[in-house]
Amino acid sequence: MTQPIYRLLAATDLERFIEIETLAFNINPDRSRLTPQVVAQLRALYDGDRILAQLQLMPLQIMAGSANLPCGGIGSVATPPEARRQGHVAALMRHVCDEIRSQGIALCMLYPFNRSFYHRYGWAMFMERRVYRGSPELFAHFCRSVGDFVQVGPEAIPELQQIYAGALRGRFGPVVRDETWWQRDVLRGWGNETYYAYIWRDSDGVGRAYLIYQLSPYGQPERRLTCREIVALDPEARSQLFVFLRNYDSQCDEVLFRAPADAPVNMLMIEPLRCEIEPHFMLRLIDVGVALETFPYPPGSAGRLRIAVTDDWLKHNKGVFELEIAGGQARCKLLPSESDADLACDVRVLTQIYARYLRARSAAAFGLLTVNDRAALALLDRLFAGLAPFNSDFF
Repeated sequence: MTQPIYRLLAATDLERFIEIETLAFNINPDRSRLTPQVVAQLRALYDGDRILAQLQLMPLQIMAGSANLPCGGIGSVATPPEARRQGHVAALMRHVCDEIRSQGIALCMLYPFNRSFYHRYGWAMFMERRVYRGSPELFAHFCRSVGDFVQVGPEAIPELQQIYAGALRGRFGPVVRDETWWQRDVLRGWGNETYYAYIWRDSDGVGRAYLIYQLSPYGQPERRLTCREIVALDPEARSQLFVFLRNYDSQCDEVLFRAPADAPVNMLMIEPLRCEIEPHFMLRLIDVGVALETFPYPPGSAGRLRIAVTDDWLKHNKGVFELEIAGGQARCKLLPSESDADLACDVRVLTQIYARYLRARSAAAFGLLTVNDRAALALLDRLFAGLAPFNSDFF
């Protein structure tokens, strides 16, 4: 076999791409999603004309507190059965990391089929979601406010977007959605399932909450209302969503929705809902220096620290990085390898601190972060403090 070549998917190979994806995930891909924009995002590792491995590389923006950050989103990673366990996915991922970095992007996000597989290449779980389940009757204590629920469709995307962005402001990880994303990935399901979308508008006609949901098919033994998304701007608006769910008591036995890991939903309940923790996306710092220099740090942040990072897969990430913040500007430079460091950790741990999934002080307490200077630890903890990461999308 010659040296495999990484490149855009050839137009003539689109059907083969679909076939490989079908074999890998046991699904029937929706061809209507394969717009010219999506096809331009498809990549493959080739041996001549033969596909060894493939993926989709999506140019995303994600919320990161007070600003948005560019992020490569990876999906549809697959290898045909005859080419598996030969290192092709590892080579493909290495190439895509190089492509992302060449564009000045420091982050890469994916949903793993297997977490340990991507962990070996430096990806780290960076968010969890709480999955709540319970009978509609459990919401009976919420009272209706003056206002109305209105069923909406694509025409209401600007209003939905305003509520979405307002409710998730300050978090790390939500996708910055455009109209295409709303229509293709939020208001409809991967299998073209039927979704219902309702906005709650107050007495002034202002939209302050929405939910997007589906019901189990008629005749199924499991009668469930599953929320694709449930979002509110304030406590009153949130209570109206629960009133809405209560009114489905004649159609379902259980409602299910997801919330950020730090959302105290059961504090609002008289009888607690069942709750489980669900791991979600993984993240990788493709370029540590750029990631540290471009993060939107809290206003008034100032200080300097040196952190030694180990990365056994991307060698440019290995070394001692000096981060200095002053006057609202951050500068990061790579120092000689023999330089003294205030802190030290693996790139995966730094990724989790960066995404606010893991507090620096917790990392130190559990032996994940080596501390040589307590002041530097306190600074790192302040720089990356904030709301828990969250994302309600899937790709």
